[in-house]
Amino acid sequence: MALWTGWMAAALLVLAAAVPLGHRWIHGRRSAPRSRTQGWHVGIGLTAAVAAVVHATSILPALGAPSVVRGGTLALLPGVVAVFLLVAHVGLGLRLRDPALRNRPRIRRTHLFVAVTIACAVSAHVVGLR
Repeated sequence: MALWTGWMAAALLVLAAAVPLGHRWIHGRRSAPRSRTQGWHVGIGLTAAVAAVVHATSILPALGAPSVVRGGTLALLPGVVAVFLLVAHVGLGLRLRDPALRNRPRIRRTHLFVAVTIACAVSAHVVGLR
């Protein structure tokens, strides 16, 4: 079950990232904080965060499985880091929904940096378990 929940969470993360990137590619500008595009991004992103937490808890019964033992702590650590970063990422993203937000460019850059870091951590987690 952990395998499927992990890939589901990864697919949702990619889809959530594709929504604002696709909007910018099609329209040549960012979408407004309360736009329908951002609504989809937030909805899919929150679903991805829930899927990541479900994945993290679904692995608990299988911690003695040969693939997990073979991967060891070095494979699990990036996954744990990704979940914690995902919580921070959601918090930053929800702050960006406020149209009157001060320091929006700084928070948006931090949101992007955390997203890239999550992608790197998830990649390291997957490679470590393979």
